[in-house]
Amino acid sequence: MKKIIIAIAATLLSTSALANTVSLQNASFEVNTVGNWYDYGNVAAGWSFTGGGAVSHNGTPWYGNTASGDYFAVLQNIASISQTFSNSSAASYTITFDMALRPYYSTGQVVSVSLDGHSLGNYDAASTGWNSFSTSAITLAAGSHTLTFSGLNPHNAYDTSAFIDNVGMNVAAVPEPETYAMLLAGLGLVAGAARRRKA
Repeated sequence: MKKIIIAIAATLLSTSALANTVSLQNASFEVNTVGNWYDYGNVAAGWSFTGGGAVSHNGTPWYGNTASGDYFAVLQNIASISQTFSNSSAASYTITFDMALRPYYSTGQVVSVSLDGHSLGNYDAASTGWNSFSTSAITLAAGSHTLTFSGLNPHNAYDTSAFIDNVGMNVAAVPEPETYAMLLAGLGLVAGAARRRKA
């Protein structure tokens, strides 16, 4: 009986999680207009760029080479990149991304990650090698939302840049009231059947 109850609960909650899955467009910046070079501005599908935001191919004067694919985004000084997406129902999201510091130039770049203007944390681009990062979780209601990566350049360096690649969103569902109602109704039916069986 306990196994049946657990199976029902798991099914309802996993269905809710699937409904909340969000995929970012062009999360690795591979769809762009820069060819075998680099360029500033809105050059990658799905993303908006401000300031010194750019996309670069491997092996350009940015001196970057991605761990996977051929392209990466650049946050030079106080540049930012952002993408707007929609989710169908409430969920708790964690953002993942890879980051590296531009070699041979000023150190100290820090990148702020935010959703709808709410900070998910500041991350130091401390290494010229690629490292993976994961933000704290934030719960979002259904609707349209904006993910933003912003260079902070906290030491006012003349030229410091972070590279960003492989952006992802992990979701842990926040069940809606209807899901809880269905779960309780199902558990009530199972419990009633168990009582009748014992009687």
